[in-house]
Amino acid sequence: MEIGTTVKNQPQTGYLSSIIEAGTAACRLYGLSKTNVVDIARLLGKSPASVYKIFPSKAAIWDAIAGNFFETDLCFTPSAGGELTSAASRLKETALGQHRLMLRAHHGDSQMFDLIVLAAEGNWPSFRDHLTRLQAYVGELVATGIATEEFAPRNVVTAAACFCASVISLW
Repeated sequence: MEIGTTVKNQPQTGYLSSIIEAGTAACRLYGLSKTNVVDIARLLGKSPASVYKIFPSKAAIWDAIAGNFFETDLCFTPSAGGELTSAASRLKETALGQHRLMLRAHHGDSQMFDLIVLAAEGNWPSFRDHLTRLQAYVGELVATGIATEEFAPRNVVTAAACFCASVISLW
């Protein structure tokens, strides 16, 4: 099944957000496999047709919900004093921080964890966006490490991709 996040007729951000919030609530309440568009519409007090006016498919709704979870719950924020530490220390902090966020999701929000694992396994756009953001941040750290001669010169994009692949494999 092809997953897409294209939205029909560019709806108002508020309604789009309310669908994502209702979808998240339904997923947490019923579980991913048992939640359907009718459940989401019911939580909104709308018809399923009104939800499908915004999203072209159930898969697009799941992708939007996963994307929201990646951005809000799995977005690693480095510590404030990060600029004073080595690039290697910041890479370690990033890997451990990302792992802690995943553990917290796995143990504290298992329904949403199942959704993001599905997004990762299916290579959904939301997962690719999350991975792109993570690789960009890691790439900056690798480039800084190379510039300060902490790391040997390497292809930054490849090094960041390999590092992120190792972090993602911890899921």
